[in-house]
Amino acid sequence: MQNRYFFDRFEVRPAERLLLAEGVPAAIGARAFDVLLCLLAHRDRVVTKSEVLEIVWPGLVVEENNLSVQVSALRKLLGRKAIATIPGRGYRFSFEVRQEVASSSSATQQASAAFADRPTIAVVPFNVLADDPHVNLLADGLAEDVIALLARVPGFLLISHASSFAFRGQPASLPEVARQLGVRFVVEGSVRPVGDVLRISTQLTDAASGHVLWSGRFDSHREDAVDFQEDIVRGLITELEPELRRAEIARVRRQRPENQDAWAHYHQAVGAIALKGWGEDAMAEARTASRHDSTLYLARVLEAAALDRLGQLADARAALAMARHIRQQLTLGEVALTHGRHVGERMAPLWDPLA
Repeated sequence: MQNRYFFDRFEVRPAERLLLAEGVPAAIGARAFDVLLCLLAHRDRVVTKSEVLEIVWPGLVVEENNLSVQVSALRKLLGRKAIATIPGRGYRFSFEVRQEVASSSSATQQASAAFADRPTIAVVPFNVLADDPHVNLLADGLAEDVIALLARVPGFLLISHASSFAFRGQPASLPEVARQLGVRFVVEGSVRPVGDVLRISTQLTDAASGHVLWSGRFDSHREDAVDFQEDIVRGLITELEPELRRAEIARVRRQRPENQDAWAHYHQAVGAIALKGWGEDAMAEARTASRHDSTLYLARVLEAAALDRLGQLADARAALAMARHIRQQLTLGEVALTHGRHVGERMAPLWDPLA
């Protein structure tokens, strides 16, 4: 059974380590997510700072300032009123929370349906090439933050932290891990101390062929690594995301040569959304994709969402009307619609006919 929490406009999925804002994945650091889970689990009372520190940083000596930083990050995401500070005592979660429990089999079936057509990625635990608990902690934090940021990349599905980290310390080969998780791509890495420097190496592997599609290396002074962890991860994602898109477009061109141009433009539209939001660039690429393949359901959905953001509601209605007749890629379309729901309530009546 898997718990899910709902409050205000947010949904929290602990098993997937996912925070959704109006159905769209929100960027949240691994420690901030752990603090949020702690407060949700004990939402009926005040949680002392020492309790939170013990739960989120077990066995480690951590300054209260680190906790304050995470709480501040959560307030920026959820709103200032989400977490109340009780002077001299600790914190309490303020929103009214609804908790639901979904069966594991149901969740697995939903995931399998989505994975069938979408490019999927697993980020496995980073190897630590040293006997140092602090470096171990940093390595886990890096991998978790990579998962959190990649989850925001439109067009790809991320395997949850809980699933990918289940292979820690097991002798399974990379192809076996990929097979069990049902993924196309695997991101792995290592952290190695070199004097006063921590060398962070990462690589992207095609699970089917075993070919390394990209590798990168990032160096950071040991004393700065924790403070600049977010910068390190963002630098990694900046290089990794384009390689993922190139790999997926190349795969589509090999397997579906009849509409390779349509898929290429569709991925360009998704990339434009990730970089610039739902604007004219995304709309133009989606329209080009539709011209190359009039049956491409996803392109119509992206075009409609972009048009709505630009205030062209009539054209958005027309694009969605066309999408209603394109049923070949329903599973993918539902996922795209989920990402598109945040574009505005004025389009809400249009989503229902597509359900």
